[in-house]
Amino acid sequence: MNTDKIKEKTEKVRGKIGVLFEDLTTGEGFTVLKGQDEDVFESASVIKLWIMSCAYEMAEQGRLDLDSTVILKEDDMVPGPGVPDYHSDDAEGHLTEDMFPESGMLNYLHAGTELTVRDLIRLMILISDNTACNIMIDLLGMDNINCHIANLGCTRTILNRRLFDTGPEVRGKENMFSLSEAADFFRKMYKGELVSPEASREMCALLQNQQYTYKMPFFIRQIPIAHKTGEDTGIENDVGIVFSDKPFIFCFASNEADEPGAVRLCQDLALELEVQHGK
Repeated sequence: MNTDKIKEKTEKVRGKIGVLFEDLTTGEGFTVLKGQDEDVFESASVIKLWIMSCAYEMAEQGRLDLDSTVILKEDDMVPGPGVPDYHSDDAEGHLTEDMFPESGMLNYLHAGTELTVRDLIRLMILISDNTACNIMIDLLGMDNINCHIANLGCTRTILNRRLFDTGPEVRGKENMFSLSEAADFFRKMYKGELVSPEASREMCALLQNQQYTYKMPFFIRQIPIAHKTGEDTGIENDVGIVFSDKPFIFCFASNEADEPGAVRLCQDLALELEVQHGK
């Protein structure tokens, strides 16, 4: 695999950027970093991968019933309940970064809506619903999630706060992930070793059906891809497995980035890697 073109394209985009490639057949791969020495980045919604696997692990252990019912409460909804009017909020000087549309739909539904835990996991992954994610964090417990992350061998990936939590006690604390630890996650899932073979299959199926497909899959939509995106101000991430004839892991992260440029870079690199790897 010739990394010169990967490095050249990466250098042209503003921001801290990381690219990881791993051939799932041979184990060969590489990492390219721009703007920092370590492969650790703010995760945005990529952290939902480990929240999902923690839920499956607790279910396997008999500590969680995936078919049990959860009642949606008004104070679960992020950034708040109802349908906000962003134009009016902006005109009145009330609009902030945290008030822009969140991923998902639960905060637009009525309080009292009944959902199963399995529903919440699907919403959290398929449409990256942040309200579903926060309910799952509360349900599983942040300590349990971080213990699960550590037990997977991760030392740099961590859940520090609920999504959209801007309270003084978490100010400055971000959810972080490592490209190499994300690759470990997907390698275990590919081998059927993430929680269990059945759990690995279910998680892989969910990730192949997630609806945010404008990054990694953009130019290679004909190929099944199990992946999870993450986005916020200056953040454009996408990590997963490309199930081509020669399956490979592709992890892309960008922080403090030119967002359109980072998105296009992710699209281009996924195509570049598929073409190079297929030769």
